[in-house]
Parts: sequence; C-alpha cells; structure tokens
Amino acid sequence: MTKASKSKNRVLVILGIGSFLIIGSFAYFNSRMPSQDKFEAPGKSWNSPKKVENYFIERLHMTPQEASEIRSKPGVDGTVDLRINTNVTLEALVSNLSYYGFVKDEKAFLYALEHTKDITTGQTFIKVGETRTIDTNAEYRISENMSAWQIADILLNRPSGHFSFDEYNYFFMP
Repeated sequence: MTKASKSKNRVLVILGIGSFLIIGSFAYFNSRMPSQDKFEAPGKSWNSPKKVENYFIERLHMTPQEASEIRSKPGVDGTVDLRINTNVTLEALVSNLSYYGFVKDEKAFLYALEHTKDITTGQTFIKVGETRTIDTNAEYRISENMSAWQIADILLNRPSGHFSFDEYNYFFMP
C-alpha cells in the first residue's frame, strides 16, 4: 500500500466517523424534543379528563351556567387565574395543567419550561431544571388557547400577582 492510499483511507475513516457523530447527535437531539403538535394550544374542545369549569362547580360551588359563562365576562379574556401556593410541586402543577386541558402533553410542557428563558427570580419558588423558577404564592392568567411555550413563559416570567395567604387553597379561580 502506498503512502497516498494510506492517507486517503485515513481521511475516509475520519470523514465516516465525523459523519456518524453528526448524524447521531442530530438524531439524539431530535428524539429528545417532542413533536411540534404537542406544544400547540389544546383549545377548549381538547379531550381532557376534566375542564376548569368542573373545578369551579365542584370547589367554588358555582352553578353549571355560572361556570360556563364566567370566562366570557369583560376583562377576563377567556383566561382563568392559576394560583400556585408553596405546597405545589412541579409534578403536581404539570399534571393538573394536563388533567384540566391546558397542555396537551406533560413531557412537552416540561420541555417548554426547561427551554424557556427565565428573567425573574422570586423568594419562594418551584425549581425547574437547573436555573429556572416559578414563583409560589403567585397567580397567573392562563387559558387553553395558549401554547405550552406561552404558558411556560407566563409561569416563569409573568405572575399577575402575589398573595401572602390562601385560606382555601384553590388551584383555579375565575
């Protein structure tokens, strides 16, 4: 074997290994990110075990008519108030948002939380990943018409208010 053919073979092996690593890395990262449709807003018609209106009827003792009309009042814009107290864990928060139809997929929502920039810090919080936090004793305006990315941004960066005491421990409020 000549020196030129050894060099050519070495280059081909290096290119082959490099290509394999690039393709493998691309496949690995694509397999970790959920498909785009799992991040989309579920909408009010999404088939979830319960709707927030059920919560209003069961916990706030609203009539079914009141519960169905409450989000169409002026200034509410179809949203509800999500209240997070200091006893709420990340797992419970994600599970409840999925159960009541605010997110389509729990893993996709966790991915959105872990990959959304967090520009605020609170004194009491739920830790998300290494550096992100969701304020507790805080409330957030959300709706089923928001994507997982939008809800993640709201939870990480935009509390609509804070409270020092929650006598009833309500998770949702109109």
